[in-house]
Order: sequence, then structure tokens, then C-alpha cells
Amino acid sequence: MLPGFALECYWLDCNVYVQAENGPYNCRIAPTFWSWLHGKIRDGQVRSPVSVYRELMQGHDHLSLWIRTMKKDGLFVKPSRSVYTHFTGIADYVSAHYEQHHAAEFLKGADPWVIAHALDNSGTVVTHEALVPSGSHRVKIPNICAQFDVRCLGAYAEFEKLDLRL
Repeated sequence: MLPGFALECYWLDCNVYVQAENGPYNCRIAPTFWSWLHGKIRDGQVRSPVSVYRELMQGHDHLSLWIRTMKKDGLFVKPSRSVYTHFTGIADYVSAHYEQHHAAEFLKGADPWVIAHALDNSGTVVTHEALVPSGSHRVKIPNICAQFDVRCLGAYAEFEKLDLRL
């Protein structure tokens, strides 16, 4: 858990925000979802690494405006020294177990940072990605979470666990 917070922390992947905005929780259709999420951010239950912020700010849409506001409210967390240590362990594992180009693609994005932050504070990773068979060439968040014994939930399971009601 993050210092100063007694609640479990959920570390959201980029695709949770993007699929919410582009799908069933579009801000014009379900503004209460975004208000609910903002409350979970203020409570310290929902966080994302600053690398997620950088990925989401590549767009120029309503989501990027909302994300900019949430940065001011503490949604995005910079990595600590211990998070860097976890990231190094993840990078070493991915580099040793996946083909170079697949490992490089995974490691250049925010995904390993989401896992490293969750690993650092015994948090839960939240993503829309699904576990793939062990022989797969693609590096997926749930597979790496399983390797490092990090809890990983699908977004809808997390929303239910956090008592989303629209």
C-alpha cells in the first residue's frame, strides 16, 4: 500500500482509461463513471505510473484533458528507487524469456512500470489484457504479473470490487 493510505492500491494500465473513454464509459454517456474514478483517485485507491500519463497525453481528446486534471490530483506516481529495482528485475526476466524485439516493445512502454509499482507496494494491476499461453511470443501484463506473484485483475472485476454503481 502507498504510504499514508490504508486501502489497497490498484495500478491501472493505459488501456483501462482508453477503453473506458472509447467504450461503455464515454464521458458524454457515463460522466458518473469518471466522477466515481476521481473519488477513488482522491482516496488513494487508484494510481498509475507517470509513464502511463506520458502515453495517454499523446492523444488530444477529452481523455487527455481529464488525465491532465488527474495529474494535479495525484493519480500519476513517479518511480521510487525500489520501483526502479523491481523494474530491473522485470526487464531482466522479459529479456531472458522473450525474443529481443518482443521484449524491447514491452519494455519501452508503461506496462512494466505498472507491474513494478504494484510489486513495490503489494498493489493490484488492472488491465484489459488477458493471460496468454506460456509459449506465446507476445509479452502480456497478466503473464508477467503471474511470474512475479502480483495480483492482476481485469478492469470490470476491479470496478466491481471497488463498488462501481452507475
